[in-house]
Amino acid sequence: MVENGIKFVERGISVDIDRRLIPRNKFDFETVELLKKQPPEKLIPALPQLFEWIQDINWPIARDIAKILASCGRDSLTEIKKILRTTDEDWKLWCLTDVVSELPKDLIVDLQPELEKIAYVPTRDEKVNELDAEARQILSLFSN
Repeated sequence: MVENGIKFVERGISVDIDRRLIPRNKFDFETVELLKKQPPEKLIPALPQLFEWIQDINWPIARDIAKILASCGRDSLTEIKKILRTTDEDWKLWCLTDVVSELPKDLIVDLQPELEKIAYVPTRDEKVNELDAEARQILSLFSN
């Protein structure tokens, strides 16, 4: 176990996470500053918990966390795909606008099936929340 760590179990896999890397509340800018100083590979175990902080982009630390998540590049893709499959339309929107749109094109292409589904076969709620338009906007990066 890591020093100052917590053990997290997902799908039967036990992962040690440095608890200092998980914000304690929506005003925890101290942890955000610590996160900014970490190499992306050190954040990998904490990515699921960090993505939870962009469920409401209006939280004071959310946009900073989104930038950090985008900087993790390829390592963020698994969590992004999970979020895009949820029914939490706000979370999906923030993920698209504040993380996916900041990824390099060569990584966004790995999300193309998920983006195309939202863009061209949106659920009623995805359409109401304009996720289809956001997904099409991101996909348009490939036609330029």
